Amino acid sequence: MNKLQTMNELLAHDIQMLYSAETLGLEAQKLLAESATDSHLKSLFTLHERESQKQVARLEKIMVMMDLKPSREVCSAVKGLMADTEKLLNKESAPEVLDAMLIGAAQKMEHYEIACYGTAVWMTEDLGMTQVADLLRQTLAEEKQANELLNEVAKQRVNPKAEMQA
Repeated sequence: MNKLQTMNELLAHDIQMLYSAETLGLEAQKLLAESATDSHLKSLFTLHERESQKQVARLEKIMVMMDLKPSREVCSAVKGLMADTEKLLNKESAPEVLDAMLIGAAQKMEHYEIACYGTAVWMTEDLGMTQVADLLRQTLAEEKQANELLNEVAKQRVNPKAEMQA
């Protein structure tokens, strides 16, 4: 899509970017799960990967409802966050510090997705697209929950161990 003259066109672009972000996020979830040393954190990443697969399917349903196709354009924000994570993974780190870094990387992606889904919900509501808004709101709630679970793992398990490395 080469033009953004209407709110509908902007929403279509945002949905396509969310689809790109989520499909890239699936790659990131695998990398995070493989890299994590804490078993609870590893399972949390794996759980969110499965949840992300459902979110991708939900976006595909939304695109059918809106008569859209996935764009060839790549979400540069998530691509950049993934590149930053890969740079950090190449540094020599204590396992406990590595896990704290992975949580931070995951939360940066979650916060981006929360912002994008929140904006898309607002636009769909404004445009009277209640079914699409409901589907997006469901994913938004899941992203917020994933962020909260990461906070809990960080506070209760990972960060105390990482702090002992000082």
